[in-house]
Amino acid sequence: MEGFIEEDNTENIDAQKKKILIVDDERMFAFLLARLLRSRGYGAFFVYSAEKALERINSEKYDLVITDIRMDGLSGFDMIKLVIEQQGSNSPRFLVGTGTQFTLNENEMKNFNIYKILEKPFPRPSRLFKEIEEAINAE
Repeated sequence: MEGFIEEDNTENIDAQKKKILIVDDERMFAFLLARLLRSRGYGAFFVYSAEKALERINSEKYDLVITDIRMDGLSGFDMIKLVIEQQGSNSPRFLVGTGTQFTLNENEMKNFNIYKILEKPFPRPSRLFKEIEEAINAE
């Protein structure tokens, strides 16, 4: 049980796999989602803070970042703004989860490379996986 507490950066992945970073201070959720995504063939990693996510995003390329909006320290949305500021059109796509009222208009979503905002708790797993698949494959 102790193993899930550490942030994950150990998976060696095939270059063909789509890489997903999960950013959530709900440790069990981040751990389990990464495990489930790996079982579906993705290269999935997780961190528990937006600050750690910035380090990872600036050192590795991800196809998708799934992030919570409200976290202690830097918020998920502030992290997204910093990534866009630093990487511009080279930034990963974001799928955002929030348990609070958080909305953006269509133009803001496009500017911040946010595919969708999902209400937490997340929908049943089959629906969540469908959203992830669509976010990764969207043009």
